[in-house]
Amino acid sequence: MPLPLGRLSWFLPLLLATGCNPLQARKVESPLRPTQMSPDSIALEILSVRLPHGEPELNVKVWEEVDEQHLPAELRKRLAKSGFRVGIVGSQVPGNLAKLLDLKDRPQAMGDPQQINLADVQEPPRVTLRHLQTRPGQRSEIIASGVYERLPVLLAEGGELCGQTYNQAQGVFTLVVTPQSDGRVRLELTPELHHDQMRQQWVGDQAMWRLETSRPKRVFDDLRIAAVLSPGSMLLLGSQPDRAGSLGHDFFMEGVGQDNRMEQKLILVRLCQTQHDDLIAPPTGKLP
Repeated sequence: MPLPLGRLSWFLPLLLATGCNPLQARKVESPLRPTQMSPDSIALEILSVRLPHGEPELNVKVWEEVDEQHLPAELRKRLAKSGFRVGIVGSQVPGNLAKLLDLKDRPQAMGDPQQINLADVQEPPRVTLRHLQTRPGQRSEIIASGVYERLPVLLAEGGELCGQTYNQAQGVFTLVVTPQSDGRVRLELTPELHHDQMRQQWVGDQAMWRLETSRPKRVFDDLRIAAVLSPGSMLLLGSQPDRAGSLGHDFFMEGVGQDNRMEQKLILVRLCQTQHDDLIAPPTGKLP
């Protein structure tokens, strides 16, 4: 579950100030044994940032400090045509991205209950954080969009433009990690549209068949993103602002609040730690 903005107050200042430096934590005596990662575990952090549609910080300033050349040119072309934008961020967080993650705009403190705007209370947090611990080859999911009652999708297939409408559709990235021999990790993210209701179906898995209960999905293998990250670095995912109606637009745009105003999102996937990495020390006690 994503953590609300108020729960991030201990994490983001450290991320912005230290990048990939070890997190220094005050040692506290505890009768509980610290949680141990399995030998092949990889720890990631998934951050999501929301801002009003068309905000220059999301569409211009942030991307000036991001390496978008990491991906092959042909894949970048396909992603851009489908409305996606992807880049790599080093372990030192760039200034414009740091501003988006700044906590100075904390939610207003609750005052007189009669003065509270219930619409404001129900607003989703501007920044959310999810901790993810996964293993090589294990499928994980990153929820990108809300659920659309009906979503028409236009795609170019075989040089022709075709469309299809999906009910109860939701944009999802599936994530698979592969450790590299030099301590880095290869991430593969594939956009999918999950739609309609849960159903049972037989799925082939390593020469075996198993009955799986899941929603039908449309998998976009030609848009699979592969990137190799060092500990502390991040993969940045967003949309092209001039591709209204594209798949990327559907993944990263969302109507928010009672007025259903359009807001735009960025998703960051940060490689924190592997069992073969000692660049980032896990906290050993409560942070001051």
